[in-house]
Amino acid sequence: MNLIIDKLKEYPVAVISALVFIGCAVVVFMRGDLVAELSLRETELIAQIRTVNDNVIDSRNLEQDVESLQGYVAAIDERLFNRNERSINTNFFYSFEDKLDIIIADVSQLTIEEPALIKGGPNELSLYSGIVYEIRVGGTFQEILGFMYEIQQVDALMRIANFEVQAATAQRAAPEALLAKLHVVVLAEKD
Repeated sequence: MNLIIDKLKEYPVAVISALVFIGCAVVVFMRGDLVAELSLRETELIAQIRTVNDNVIDSRNLEQDVESLQGYVAAIDERLFNRNERSINTNFFYSFEDKLDIIIADVSQLTIEEPALIKGGPNELSLYSGIVYEIRVGGTFQEILGFMYEIQQVDALMRIANFEVQAATAQRAAPEALLAKLHVVVLAEKD
């Protein structure tokens, strides 16, 4: 046994290195699965840090953007129809008669809603609602097109969802006279 102890005393650096190596091998063997787990966790944390840094960059001037968006919403709110103000809404459409020299035979606010805008529809409105109007107008082809153009250009937010055009059947109607039935969807205040 003294021979082994003498050899160990003769090479102390090798003995200490061997003990350190055996200790490290035991630690790696015991903690090997933890290294893979910590490496995966490190990758996740680096991705989260990158996301946070990107969000910090994107959030610059966020308060100004919110103010700008609130201004846009206020501008939209000023242009909305109120579903309960039927006479004002109807008169809005009749006002085009004088401007365009067209005959508006009827304006009806329909009780149905545009299917695309209702809850669950492809263009569901969450902040607003839509009012559907059926408008019957008479005039020449150019006058009806002028009316449709003006409907698209007004301040109120509206679009023509459907239209039908047919020849006027009245006995005193001019040969070029047409009748058109339009379905106009108007953006309105939420009910």
